[in-house]
Amino acid sequence: MSKIGLQSKPAGDKRSRWIQTEASSHEAWAHMTLKTPKAAALMHLLCSRMDRSSNAVVASHKTLSKLMGCCPKSVKKYISQLQEQKWIQIVSLGAGSANAYVVNSLVAWSQSRDNLQYSQFTAQVIADADDQLKGILNDNLRKIPVLFDGDEIQLPNGAGEEPPVQPSLEGLTPDLPTIQD
Repeated sequence: MSKIGLQSKPAGDKRSRWIQTEASSHEAWAHMTLKTPKAAALMHLLCSRMDRSSNAVVASHKTLSKLMGCCPKSVKKYISQLQEQKWIQIVSLGAGSANAYVVNSLVAWSQSRDNLQYSQFTAQVIADADDQLKGILNDNLRKIPVLFDGDEIQLPNGAGEEPPVQPSLEGLTPDLPTIQD
């Protein structure tokens, strides 16, 4: 089954990935848990899925609502609460409800503190299969032959397909047998 559009899951081995937090953040998080428990739960979800180098996650309200078991309108409210309280920053990706959510690096991070001053942007993208075009999950994409280091086999071709063609480079002898006229 194709993995395009399927939700990512945090790594099974928790020892391979750490999220670090400031001690003072835990006290503030505890207060948020008492005051707005669902927003605090969303913060945990975002931290568990944030990118290692940027603290960012890209997801739609609909996808986050599925992960939290609530409606998209509620997720939008929780995101607003997190933004107002400076737990996250929202980076708009254009029209629609998909945004990048960047976790405040003074609260949580998963890399060396020395790198937090840089403005590097990558993200873990969470996309739901239900939000994709219907044909995207089919395996009907054109296949491109790929050779890896150490592969010394002829490119595959079969009945009904044109063989791969690349002219010989000047001064180099082809590796494959050829018929000379």
